[in-house]
Amino acid sequence: MKYDLSIMYSGGLDSYIAYFYAKDLGYNPILINLDLGHPYADTERKAMSKLGLEFTSMQIDLFDKIKNRMVNQIIPSRNILLSVVGSMFSGRVWICALDGEQLGKENDKSPKFYKDTSNLLSYTNNFFQDNTIVESPFSNKSKKELIQWALLNNVPDLDKTSSCYSESGKCGECLACYKRYTAFLANDIEEEYLKNPLESDYAKEIDIEMPIAIRNKDFSRFTKKRMDEWQGLKTRVKRL
Repeated sequence: MKYDLSIMYSGGLDSYIAYFYAKDLGYNPILINLDLGHPYADTERKAMSKLGLEFTSMQIDLFDKIKNRMVNQIIPSRNILLSVVGSMFSGRVWICALDGEQLGKENDKSPKFYKDTSNLLSYTNNFFQDNTIVESPFSNKSKKELIQWALLNNVPDLDKTSSCYSESGKCGECLACYKRYTAFLANDIEEEYLKNPLESDYAKEIDIEMPIAIRNKDFSRFTKKRMDEWQGLKTRVKRL
């Protein structure tokens, strides 16, 4: 079967919704999961099994050899690796990054990353396809808006996806849990976690940095949309 889109798939909220978003746009996508032997890989596998979408799985068991190089649970060169693998299947690759994530401390979700990686893979894959495009379909959507789209379009089983960086699935302590919890809360859905994500170290860090950025109108890390949603979250939490 010929595919016109590779979606790098983890069983997480973003890549799961991306499948339905792609189908809505008329694509014939293939879902590709790359298991690097990371601690939460088993949690992802269980989530993908529950979600029931057909996917191709590949395993490169290297986590134990590189974990000493990781910072804040970020696997070095992960998105480059995902881009290369995805480009083997089609000329368009989706690696999901949301509004504001392009401004993160790691560069592999930045506009420059997508542009430069597309140029590199277009050059190296010229024999197989005219162009290779690596992109995020959600670069202008926040996680709140992504969930909103999924709810409006009746995407099933959102609660069965897994976004957590720990083996527990919903630790409430990692940044992924904080982003997921607050995005669902903004859509009037409160999920349960082992610990309250609003009391995590990540939440405390953002609660310090965000007011400073808002006061200084500094958009170098947080976009205007992220700022507005954070203010809405603080108002909502006060009312609970």
